[in-house]
Amino acid sequence: MRLVLAAALALPATALAAPSTDEAARAGAADRGDSAAGVAALIAGYGVGVTTEEDTTEGPFNPVEAKVDYGTAINTFGGGGMRTHEGQDMFAPEGTPEISPEATEVLETGTDGERGNWAALYEPKSKRTFVYMHMLEPASVKAGQKLAAGDRVGLLGCTGSCDGAHLHFEIREGRDPYGKPVDPLPELQRWARYTGD
Repeated sequence: MRLVLAAALALPATALAAPSTDEAARAGAADRGDSAAGVAALIAGYGVGVTTEEDTTEGPFNPVEAKVDYGTAINTFGGGGMRTHEGQDMFAPEGTPEISPEATEVLETGTDGERGNWAALYEPKSKRTFVYMHMLEPASVKAGQKLAAGDRVGLLGCTGSCDGAHLHFEIREGRDPYGKPVDPLPELQRWARYTGD
């Protein structure tokens, strides 16, 4: 490590020029601080916050980028009024970004009177489909698109059959937006939460 640090200090200033934001993000995710590039990143200042502990840049992430309220019993899996509720409602301010929890592929998107603006993402690692409903606008992703954990899917809203701005989030078995639903709350509570103000 000392040799790497000495080598980094010997680099000309042009070699330590600050990269673009995208390059810095990739460097922060890729470099753990133990390589020459990681040390150079720390010296240049864009590697601040890079850690050698568990990497949380790859997810899984809670799909709402804000503090959420999970509502009451009616908003939980199995709750509901006239029909069984097959997901978990997550209340947050309208326009809050909704993101992919893990690396996924977009299966379908659409708009209708029940789901409002919606999207279905397949997560191959666990062979599950994540369904997002009631987005403010049509999904910002298209069928066939590959998403990394944290990529934006759309904005939280209240379209279709809903009461108040929220994400209705479902987890379904298999590569199928209409597969068997499972209770998403345990996963939502386990996934990393929004860490902003």
